[in-house]
Amino acid sequence: MLAWLLLAVTHVQAQPPKPAGVSPVDTIRFMSVAMRKEMKAVVIRPASVPPAGGFPVLYLLHGFGGNFAQWISKVPELPALAEQYGCVIVCPDGGRMTLYFDNPVDSSYHFESYLVKELIPYMEAHYTVNTDRRYRAVGGLSMGGFGAFFFASRHPALFAAAFSLSGAMNVDKLAKYSTKARSGADSTCCSIQWKQLRSKDSVALSMECGTGDYLIGANRETHRQLVEANIAHDYTERPGKHDWHYWQNAIPYQLLFLRRGWNNALNN
Repeated sequence: MLAWLLLAVTHVQAQPPKPAGVSPVDTIRFMSVAMRKEMKAVVIRPASVPPAGGFPVLYLLHGFGGNFAQWISKVPELPALAEQYGCVIVCPDGGRMTLYFDNPVDSSYHFESYLVKELIPYMEAHYTVNTDRRYRAVGGLSMGGFGAFFFASRHPALFAAAFSLSGAMNVDKLAKYSTKARSGADSTCCSIQWKQLRSKDSVALSMECGTGDYLIGANRETHRQLVEANIAHDYTERPGKHDWHYWQNAIPYQLLFLRRGWNNALNN
């Protein structure tokens, strides 16, 4: 089934081998059918022995102007956090300004298909990650926060949890209407499907934003709408701006949020 995907696949180390007890960091690359080019991702995997069934996995998305290497370069403690919370962290490339959906007016920007149909199967074929939905999560910052909720709402059967850091939630309508106006496409292609987050495959949601962030208004409005729609979620505000100092401080809180969910899954 994966033969078409695994053509032209290479697997290379991003760094020299690390001492025992420190999570290895890999760079993977393969030719993406959806994107029509070679795509790269950083993979951080615990050095410890995998649990039965494999490690939980987090797909961690970057923001506007970023790339697959941005998270590991800006937050070098991610390997230690992967070890501490016992999970594989995958940082895909989402393009500079794409919002992560399959753009109906540009066939070279099909990031949803790439992540769901190619990257997840690749990870499950090459790494010891748990393939049970309960142990698969998606999160991100800014544009990646939008992308995380977008993926969770479009694919609730794939993801059990999603988190957003300083999410660009105000791009939802912009993406929907600008794309629809240009192409006449079904607008559901590029907007968060909020109603799906109340489905039987409920997704554990967490969102947070700095009080000094220019996106705080959009996040407060999204929180209000989620409350009115009776969609369960965690919401946090703390001092901070739209910068890496805030996100570097925030990521351990979100990993703890995920770890609690994974622990609950183990006990049920």
